Amino acid sequence: MSLVGLVSGAARRVATPAALAGAAFVAAKAMAAFTSPDAKADSARSMTEPLYETHKPSTTLQKTFIAAGAALMGFGDPTDGSHIAALGDATANGFFGKMREQMISDPTGRRILKERPQIAFTPEQWEALAKLPEGSFGHAYYSQMKRNGISWSTRPPVRFVDNEEDAYMLLRYRQCHDFYHTILDLDISVVEELAIKVFEWRQTGLPVGLIASVFGPLRLPPHEKARFFSHYLPWAMQCGSQAKPIISVYWEEMLECSVDDVRKEMRVWLLPERNSVTHAENYTAVAH
Repeated sequence: MSLVGLVSGAARRVATPAALAGAAFVAAKAMAAFTSPDAKADSARSMTEPLYETHKPSTTLQKTFIAAGAALMGFGDPTDGSHIAALGDATANGFFGKMREQMISDPTGRRILKERPQIAFTPEQWEALAKLPEGSFGHAYYSQMKRNGISWSTRPPVRFVDNEEDAYMLLRYRQCHDFYHTILDLDISVVEELAIKVFEWRQTGLPVGLIASVFGPLRLPPHEKARFFSHYLPWAMQCGSQAKPIISVYWEEMLECSVDDVRKEMRVWLLPERNSVTHAENYTAVAH
């Protein structure tokens, strides 16, 4: 059995309702200090000035509370993406070395770091994607977002990362998440989201993907859990390890390309069982 499977089994035995309730209380208290940019500093809060517009300076202890609470609150309510975002923020500090190396060693990655693009579309630009030829990356992206009823504009800002450049890298990774769904042809069921998280973890080294893949399967019905461990997990591990670094891709410049050509350039392949393991069978859905 994989490391993820072993840890997931152990976590299932200790994730009691009391633990979830306690974590929810702790996380709520820890995050209360960050509800407003004008919140007063106290003895437990770092006195460091914000390093970027959305930054909420925090101590290591506060980050620990936020991470633990967000992980268990996300387990209790996987439809709330703010929990995963808070978990990602609070656990990312110190884990950006792999992403930074990928970006500075690649011409496109260096250009992204210099230009700092953000994923945004005007209404006209967004609807123009629907008019691109079928089979194009942009059309596939638009169709998938429409099919799943999600929007590019809903990604939360980064708040608890204590370095401005690191915060941008995390924001870029977060904003491009739906592009990863498109190139991997995965929708937004829990099983498929977990596969994406494993893929992202192998790509970036950020802990949030590993944590999600450990605790996420606990909520799955037995047949979906078996499907995740037998099909999705090994594929996501291998595909994520062998793909081109996703953080160094200027996705916005590839929208008119063939989606198959994008996949070839990224060195990704689709889940071999996708024809028998359909999106509809993964009925435990989550909202972005």
